[in-house]
Amino acid sequence: MTATLQSVFRPGWIQFSLRTWIALVLALATAFWAQVDTPAGAGVTVMILAQPLRGQALSKAFYRFLGTLLGVGVSILLISMFSQDRGLFLGGVALWMAGCAFVGTLERDFRAYGALLAGYMVALVAVASIDAPQNIYHVSVARASTVAIGVASIAVVNLLSGSPQAWRNLAKGLQNLGQRIRGLSHSAIMGEPSPSAQGTTALASEILSLMTQISYARTELDRSRLRMAGAKLSIIGMLTVLTCSRAISTLLSEGGVTDILVRYVRQWHERVEDGTNRQETMGTILSNIRREDPEYFPTPRDAWFLERAATLLSNRLHIRTGISTLMKATPAGEALKLATLSNNPDYITAFINSMRVLLGFSFIAAFCVGTGQPASATALSQSALVLVLASSSLDTAVFGKGAMIGTPLGILAAGFLSFWVLPHVYTLQGLAFVLLPQTVIACLLLMNPKTTAVGFHYGAFFLVFVGLGNHHSYDPGAFLERNTFYFLSAVLSFILLVLLWPPTARRHRFRIAVTISSDLESQLSGHGEAMGPALLSRKYDRLSQLLLWTKRLPKRGTASEHVFERLVALEDLSSTIARVRLYLDQAARMPSLRHLVRPARKALAQDSLALLESELADMTQAFLDRLRLGAPSEEILILNCVGGLESVRVMLLRNRTAVHHYGIGRKRW
Repeated sequence: MTATLQSVFRPGWIQFSLRTWIALVLALATAFWAQVDTPAGAGVTVMILAQPLRGQALSKAFYRFLGTLLGVGVSILLISMFSQDRGLFLGGVALWMAGCAFVGTLERDFRAYGALLAGYMVALVAVASIDAPQNIYHVSVARASTVAIGVASIAVVNLLSGSPQAWRNLAKGLQNLGQRIRGLSHSAIMGEPSPSAQGTTALASEILSLMTQISYARTELDRSRLRMAGAKLSIIGMLTVLTCSRAISTLLSEGGVTDILVRYVRQWHERVEDGTNRQETMGTILSNIRREDPEYFPTPRDAWFLERAATLLSNRLHIRTGISTLMKATPAGEALKLATLSNNPDYITAFINSMRVLLGFSFIAAFCVGTGQPASATALSQSALVLVLASSSLDTAVFGKGAMIGTPLGILAAGFLSFWVLPHVYTLQGLAFVLLPQTVIACLLLMNPKTTAVGFHYGAFFLVFVGLGNHHSYDPGAFLERNTFYFLSAVLSFILLVLLWPPTARRHRFRIAVTISSDLESQLSGHGEAMGPALLSRKYDRLSQLLLWTKRLPKRGTASEHVFERLVALEDLSSTIARVRLYLDQAARMPSLRHLVRPARKALAQDSLALLESELADMTQAFLDRLRLGAPSEEILILNCVGGLESVRVMLLRNRTAVHHYGIGRKRW
């Protein structure tokens, strides 16, 4: 019973509900005072912008305002160009919304919302003026005014009420995850087994989820650009340490690393970070070993272990430095060049979403035009809004189900309010208290992840269902006619999002697998991207999506887990080749090493993978022979190349069956 209540009444629900209600009342009071044509639009804006954290609300308000301006501008353009041809006009609206859905799917956070808003705003403004194009300017100004009032209201209330700040959640998340990552790295260096592929990917997903908090927190702090760069640096450091920990744990479990090297790395790990970078760490460890054993010479596995360990140790400092920069805006120097995060763009899903909007809107437009009823433009506008907004949902079917449940609930509540409550309300103060219960219900639904879609459709459009205006109508016929089309739009959206084009976890996972295979093909052909922060964060973002859809498969078992682990291994192979290419590029800058780099580059991009396996050992030995000459300026560069080539050789052997099974590089075997 307690768990059920906690799932409904989440921490902070009272404050969130009160802030939203105050902003709603402020927006409606301003809209009524200003005598805008559709005062309910200001309340709708507040409910759409309702977010528990200050940074969330401010960020969403900013992108809503930009999206509104862009959508209004395109509406005026389309009406001015195609007002005499309804077919071309609706086609232009459909293409614009499809393009916005494509961009909105590729973007994240409230940038995606801004792109989607620019799309459906055209439906709300231009389609609403389809029968009276001469009113487009007046409708545009009214729509922009209500949005501006709603944005200003939510911003003022959040700034003055002391709402929870997103940057504090970000800092707390970084500190907690930083401690977990440090514990994981300690376990790996001490030879303990690392978590499974699913466990490490789940941890990476938690780390990457902080990217969303960064987009919120930047609206709350001074010197936000520097502070957010620090947060990104910390995230990159965590992902790098996670990657190195997995490799080190596997190396130590398989054996073959010299004992003296392992001992000195463990000693260095216990030291407090002192600003030593990766190259300095490798050089110091080697110097300490040679003082004890002058005859020591690293093996290929030693070079691999030392490179991964030094990378891990230096990136522990990046985690701490990044958090310090976020908290205190302290300079981080050259390290901030690593503060680059990237998402995995899913162009196929973006294309599918855009086609869903294009075909769905075209179908509904044909239906509405065929009915011949002027009020059907309401259903067309609302359906366009739901179709476009569904593009930002991870699972569009959930959004469609939310429309099917939330819309009729909102209509029923609006009917009760319109005919049993509002006739007895004569003041704005009375209206404010009447709206309090439904605001609380909407906020509770929004805060629960399982009912967010229902809460959005119920709360955001409640005032539209009521038809609240400067001169409120109590005509039951008008209420039924208006909301019949809103309900119809929910039914059509449900059909299009849930029944006709249902997304499946298997299809999403297949598309991610194709992307992993394609990137590995590019790396094997010598055209892939060299390792860097952007590639690393994109890799883990892709694996996080893969884990999400794997967990959503209808039948999960050892087969699904095996496929997941195999795809993770292929992703690791791809990133390993990218890292070797980076080290070879660095070594090529030294003229004395170019004669060794050229054949290594050629081998990595040759036609025969079987030949690559046999040649890697010879190339590694050539670098080691050069290392015996004892040139201090070349030592670290050579060890990086040796360790990288050895890792590629071993991982090719581990993944040969998988590479062959998926047909990757089939012509090169």
